[in-house]
Amino acid sequence: MDKIEKFFRKLSKKEQEAMLLLLQQISKDYTEIPGLLKLQGHNHLYRIRMGNFRIIFKITGNNKEIIR
Repeated sequence: MDKIEKFFRKLSKKEQEAMLLLLQQISKDYTEIPGLLKLQGHNHLYRIRMGNFRIIFKITGNNKEIIR
């Protein structure tokens, strides 16, 4: 079990649903997500805040990779 899966299992059901919706939005059209920030000094790295959590992901071509 990797770190992301372990973290996800510790979330409440409501937080899991919100996180899944956010991850689906990232895979569809990440540019439409409110609060999306491009990380300064890094090409192709973005950050989204969801409550106390931050999702950092990398875009390379059509691929999207969750970093944290």
